[in-house]
Amino acid sequence: MKILFLTNRLPHADVVGGHRLIYQRMEQLKNRGHWIGIAALVMDENRQHLAQLQSQFNFAEAIPYQNPPFTRRLLNDYLNPILPAIFWKNHSSAMMQLVGNAVQQYQCDLVVAEFSEMGQYLYRNPYLSAVHKIVSCHRCLSDTFEKYIATKGVPLSIRLKSAIQLKRLQTYEFEMYNAMDHILTLTSEDRFTLLNAAPQLPISVVAPGIDITALNHVSEINKSTHPLLLMCGYFTDKSNRDAALWFIRSIWPVIKKQHPETKCQFVGKGIGSEMRQAAGKDSRIELITDVEDLRPYRKGATIFINPMRLGSGLRVKILEAMGSGLPVVTTSLGAAGLPAQNGINCFINDTPEGFANAISWLLTDTQLASRIGARAKHMTTQQYNVHASTSQLERIFSDTINSAQQAKTS
Repeated sequence: MKILFLTNRLPHADVVGGHRLIYQRMEQLKNRGHWIGIAALVMDENRQHLAQLQSQFNFAEAIPYQNPPFTRRLLNDYLNPILPAIFWKNHSSAMMQLVGNAVQQYQCDLVVAEFSEMGQYLYRNPYLSAVHKIVSCHRCLSDTFEKYIATKGVPLSIRLKSAIQLKRLQTYEFEMYNAMDHILTLTSEDRFTLLNAAPQLPISVVAPGIDITALNHVSEINKSTHPLLLMCGYFTDKSNRDAALWFIRSIWPVIKKQHPETKCQFVGKGIGSEMRQAAGKDSRIELITDVEDLRPYRKGATIFINPMRLGSGLRVKILEAMGSGLPVVTTSLGAAGLPAQNGINCFINDTPEGFANAISWLLTDTQLASRIGARAKHMTTQQYNVHASTSQLERIFSDTINSAQQAKTS
């Protein structure tokens, strides 16, 4: 098969979360003999990984994206009659043309839009010829906005903005899904969410595959002499930023009082002034932005924290932490879609007091922390095998192409 992937960042071997999952999918399928291409919309990173992708895959190109002036962004966020804000912010006419040209030039069998935002390049694209189309829905955008509106503590500006945009977003998102040949989700919960809104959608659940060997291949370890809590992610994302701020303001004061020797690291791109202001001059909080490879940080950490209150979808970063043998403390939303067992392979709590108590327990009882981490690693190894996930993905792609061809001939 000739498969073209679309994404909003350049995926590569050392990147975090969902974009690492995309890279693994591409790499595994290429190793099985398929033609693999990538077209990326580059918003907040340089192009340093493009040359490596071009040498590794059959086609790789990136379109740079520049933010328009503030006034134009504001008008489009609220008044654009076609594209909801989250789609408009990932829109590029040059990307539309690139996708259409690549499909025609290489006679692609299938195009996979990773992340729903990128599905717009398969929907109403005037440059795109007939091709089989799949959206890999890492999260339902409408469901995410509904959580923004309903969650206490979310800034009023975000709640109002989400409420104003929600109806337009729901309409566009599900019209787009209906125009696809198939939809992929990472969890059964996300599949149910989509089917609840549109029962006719053809949806398959493909859980992330984790390459445990590559995940734990670390040449250097950033080992701390103090107990160390770690959170990672793209902090430009509202969900990650809200989680970090909630932890710093509501949970961290309890931890540093009970365990004054403990430190905390927030690692990932997009750490802005709001997080810096919340951290203040606390020397025990480290904000680290320019990191490509998270493995040394995971290996140097004591506990992985995931205080998510917003969003949907499966957090690949939790699986990567579990696969590294780290004990994880998360919220119930952060653990959604995982075979997470509270007190067995992780700790789950949604209150600041309970979250802090779970961390304190793990810091105090190192044998418990070791057991939790070992069970989490075993679960990840057994249930999120990268080769099994790739085989399932390969079958879905093949069935999508064949069923469409059979429909045309019948």
